[in-house]
Amino acid sequence: MHASQLVVVGSGLLALAVSVILWPVVGYAITLAHEGGHALAASMMGGTVDYLNMNRGRGGETKASGLGPFGGFLMGIAGYTGPSAFGVGGALLLAHDQVRLVLWLSVLFLLAALFASGTYVARFTVLVVGALAVLLIRKGSAGRQVFFTYTWIWFLLLGGFGHVLVLQRIRAEGDPGSDALLLRRMTFLPASLFSGFFWLVSVCALLFGGAVLLRLYHAGP
Repeated sequence: MHASQLVVVGSGLLALAVSVILWPVVGYAITLAHEGGHALAASMMGGTVDYLNMNRGRGGETKASGLGPFGGFLMGIAGYTGPSAFGVGGALLLAHDQVRLVLWLSVLFLLAALFASGTYVARFTVLVVGALAVLLIRKGSAGRQVFFTYTWIWFLLLGGFGHVLVLQRIRAEGDPGSDALLLRRMTFLPASLFSGFFWLVSVCALLFGGAVLLRLYHAGP
């Protein structure tokens, strides 16, 4: 089903409002996408995901084994870029009206995250988001599926940017062990270089993904 411009803009405004007003609650979904980025990168590099954890402070940790130095580096990069990358991928699919495909891919990703989850917070977050997606697929009208999916992708794009802003605040207050700091220990490059890279990726993803959703940029044939 092709979304009208009103639906695209309305879903974007809703995602923005939710991100700003309810971030202490919905930020868990972005943390899940962050940890999912780590897990996906580790799997693609031939590693084994041992567990995916989330805590009540909206922090998380993904442990993987069987990775070399380059695989570990890519896994480290994939966390803060994960929500934005998932958002851009979803936007490109929505540009070709693949609403149900985005929903099903989200469910499959959440199912994989559920099996890897090592804490009750992670499992609860996965189950809530996954149940909502399944409910929409099975019971929701085409219009509701479209609106929810566009809101979800907008939320990933906006949340990816907001997630990096949280990282900047953490670093300003005294970084206890963020991905940027772990990457510095791995490469001996400044942590600020990596936090700046995460910020640049999130901004570019938001601008590009937003342009695709708003049909200001024609994505493919």
